[in-house]
Formats: sequence, C-alpha cells, structure tokens
Amino acid sequence: MVTDIHGGSLYRLVGKARWPLFGREVKVSFGKGTDVSSEYAEKCVSQLLSLDAAGIEQLLKASIRFFRDAEWCHGEPPPFMFEFEDMEYPQNLNVPANILPYIIPTELYIDREIPEVYSISVFSECAWEPEHGLQWVVRNGRPLYVGGFAGLGSHAEEGIYLETWKENNYLLNKFPPPQQAT
Repeated sequence: MVTDIHGGSLYRLVGKARWPLFGREVKVSFGKGTDVSSEYAEKCVSQLLSLDAAGIEQLLKASIRFFRDAEWCHGEPPPFMFEFEDMEYPQNLNVPANILPYIIPTELYIDREIPEVYSISVFSECAWEPEHGLQWVVRNGRPLYVGGFAGLGSHAEEGIYLETWKENNYLLNKFPPPQQAT
C-alpha cells in the first residue's frame, strides 16, 4: 500500500500511496522526530483508505460546510486560484461526492507510533482556501477533524480536535449560519 519508501528530512520516512477516492498517488510522510515502522504506517494509511461510506460522507459534508463558510465570509463566491481557476463553480453540493474535484490531497502525515491508535492527518489543496488548504484527521476509521490546515498533527489528544479546535472543526459546527429572512 505505501510504496517507494525512502529517507526524508522533516519526517524520517517518505513514501506514496494510491488513494482510489481521488484517483491519485499521495505522498505519505511518517516519523516526525521519532521512528514509525512501515507496518504501523501501513495500518494508518489502510484505515483511511478503507473508510466506510458513512465516514467518507462525513468528511465530504464537513468539507462542503467549510466551502459554504468561505462563501459566507467572502459575501460572494470565493475566487478560485491556481489549478482550480478554470473550474466551474461547484453545483449540486447536496450530493457530497460533487465536492471531490475541488479537493486535491497532497500529503498524508503520521507523526508518531502509538499502539492501537491508527491516526493520519491529510493535507489537501482546495479550491476555496488557497492559502491554508484543507486538513482532515482520521483515527481508527473515525473522522476527527475537518477544517483549514492548522498543523494539528495526526496524534494529538482527541480533545484538541473535538474541544480546543471545535469552532474550526466543520465536523462539529454547522456553518454556514442560517439564511436570514428578508
């Protein structure tokens, strides 16, 4: 699953994995300042790539809430830049999979090894947040965080994702605010 493993700089080992949901190879970095075995990294990547339909839907719906919040904050559609600039504006987002073309996962991070805690942080470029991108954190087959990339890491205490960062976690908040009646 994780192939082409070799030494890295910030992370001790770097490889790549094919993510069928996005139809692309994604860089995998593991062992930030500590050793992480390739067997452990495989389990972390596997739990992400084998998420059930409900877990994938959670991630995509939360990503759509993040997109809608960006629209609301701009007061208009956010400008698309870089590889997204020629894309049509997203349509029919009541179908969660329709957000997929607007997300490009670029790196999967596994900071450290904790037995029986298979966790991974996903950094993606996204059409609506060109500066910070999109971060997903998935642990033991359960989405924990979706929001702007905040460098939260893959193995923080769950309270960091669910309490400390809850206002920025689109799995938990219900952006955009309700439309005001006129």
